[in-house]
Amino acid sequence: MNPMQRTVNQVFGVRISSAVNRLIYYIRKLPLAGRLVPESLYAKVSAKRALSVVAWILMILWGLISKLLYLGLMAYYPAVSIKLDSFAGYSNPQLLLFSHIFLIISFITAGVSNCTILEPKREKFIAVKLMRIQPDVYMKATLGYKYLTSFIYYIPALLLFVLLLDGTVMQALSLAVTVTLSRVIWEYIHLKLFEANGMVLVKQNLIVWLTIGITYALAYAPLLFPKVPLLGGILLSWVAPVILIPLGVFALLRLAKYQDYRAVTDAATKRDDPLLDMGRLMKEAELKSVQIKAGETDLTVRQDGQGGNKQGYAFLNTLFFARHRSLILDPVRKRLALIAGLGAAVCVVFAMNADAIGPVITGPSFFVPYLAFTLYLLSVGERVCRAFFYNCDLSMMRYSFYRAAAPEHFRIRLLNLAGHNLLIASTFAAMLTLLARIVAPWSTPDTVMLWISALCLSLFFTVHHLALYYLFQPYSTELNVKNPLYHVVNMGVSMLCGASLFFSIPLVNFTAIIGGVALVYLACTLILVSRFGHRTFRVK
Repeated sequence: MNPMQRTVNQVFGVRISSAVNRLIYYIRKLPLAGRLVPESLYAKVSAKRALSVVAWILMILWGLISKLLYLGLMAYYPAVSIKLDSFAGYSNPQLLLFSHIFLIISFITAGVSNCTILEPKREKFIAVKLMRIQPDVYMKATLGYKYLTSFIYYIPALLLFVLLLDGTVMQALSLAVTVTLSRVIWEYIHLKLFEANGMVLVKQNLIVWLTIGITYALAYAPLLFPKVPLLGGILLSWVAPVILIPLGVFALLRLAKYQDYRAVTDAATKRDDPLLDMGRLMKEAELKSVQIKAGETDLTVRQDGQGGNKQGYAFLNTLFFARHRSLILDPVRKRLALIAGLGAAVCVVFAMNADAIGPVITGPSFFVPYLAFTLYLLSVGERVCRAFFYNCDLSMMRYSFYRAAAPEHFRIRLLNLAGHNLLIASTFAAMLTLLARIVAPWSTPDTVMLWISALCLSLFFTVHHLALYYLFQPYSTELNVKNPLYHVVNMGVSMLCGASLFFSIPLVNFTAIIGGVALVYLACTLILVSRFGHRTFRVK
């Protein structure tokens, strides 16, 4: 076995071992099945070998599924959702739009924001620094393995979507080849930038996020502005293969002959780099996000003028919100500023293109698929719950009288947090109403239903965040989330919000469904917190 094959096997073994350990860890965290899995399983080699087969199959399946989800959600669905009349000048506009989006986000965005050579990664640190694998052998093995498997995973996904869009097998295979070689070219560009001035491009957050924002706007601009030219024809013609294949082969040969991978891996595997220890990085970020600013702890309720005649938990929470106003209000202010800024920019664009946009946005139903997902992102709750835990509840949960009063302070916090989320939702609904006035004014009943939908969604998300906090209390003393049910429920709600992007529901039905679900969720949460809050609201 040559050194390259041996290194691939070692790296693959590290990945499989890590995957098996994670699998055991999360199974043990399940409420019922976890009791059947002993901690000693970590040391049982024979059992872990059997689990390694399962982990290997899951890794392959995830590689295939991730490409299908990526292309399906990011490129295929937007391509088939367009109105063909708006792209009458193109022979196959759906395939061209699919290729246009794929070109920008896979060839440009991914190339700038993702780089295997200079990526700070725990696996790289283990292999090079702890296992003493030669850096050049490690890098060549991992690069070859990554892009070979990426090419293989791309083939079935591209064949499926390109053929569904009336493309050809050769076009799908050409896309798979060119996207793989374009990533190899970007690896070489990152390497040359590092050689020239020591710059690690993936760590330049300003450049990376500006690139992501600009390129994603360009990728999806034709959905709102059909006059934007589609660049997908470049990938579907002979131009892309003729240019990218020779450049890709050249970059591949240069990477294979490169001799100074030691300096590259040293730059990417600094021992004190927090990106190598995501646990430490997340812990420091979480603690920083819930710490109060200097000077706020000296505030008293009498000075703030908000105490009044409140007593008990009402007084305690008034004091908490007064002393931690930056933690509570800063996210709200940022969201309001974001809505106002983007809303003003969009209003200007709509006013300048009212004739073109008017036929597309025919009524409030146009915004229904985006309403739930947008308000899910805009709602505040999770960070506030972490602030509750770190700055108040972590100490108070140790007393039985405080746990027994969970329903009381749940209701107090629900009213306060709902006020902030309702303000955000009202601002967002007002921005949509203003856009409607510019393009094509809606009827008053439609506008009222849009507002009701937005306010009910904000109430739902407020209840959701507090319900998860009081019924699962997922935070440990280090602010780590250690309750798998919390992840499952939260992921379920986020997936439903994401899935709403793909369904168009009449506004009347949507308002009725959201209003009913919000009220039922509120009633069930109040009942569950009253019955079980004293047991679930505790320090883990």
